[in-house]
Amino acid sequence: MKTEIENILLSVLPKQAFINVKEIKSCFGDEEIMIFFAAKDYDINNVSGQKPQAVSLLLDIKTLELRPQSFGCCGGHCIDRKPNLELQEEKYLHMKSIRIPFRTPKPIKEKVLNCIKTFAENWLKLLRENKDVLMYQNIVNYNELLS
Repeated sequence: MKTEIENILLSVLPKQAFINVKEIKSCFGDEEIMIFFAAKDYDINNVSGQKPQAVSLLLDIKTLELRPQSFGCCGGHCIDRKPNLELQEEKYLHMKSIRIPFRTPKPIKEKVLNCIKTFAENWLKLLRENKDVLMYQNIVNYNELLS
């Protein structure tokens, strides 16, 4: 299953994207697959795993339950954009999140794999739509990534 997920991400995401799919064990001993990808393989502030525009999912191999999951406060299902300082509610923010749509699939292998593909496609779509206001412009060349 890990290889199938990697192949899906490699087919959807640009070659500059950072992809990390690995099998892990939960604290209860359950086997799971961590699905983590980002705009670039660069550690922000030299913090291991803190990548620009990182998103992540967790798949329980036994139950095929797929859900967004943050790993060490990195990832999840949001990307970061600059705040609009003209809006009162964003005036004092350092960044604002854009949530990537995610719908929990039925625990059927094909549906789970399709959901992972859709999630990656939606990530790319939101990056394209918000390219000019995304955070980490000094780290990621979004024009090159999204071309």
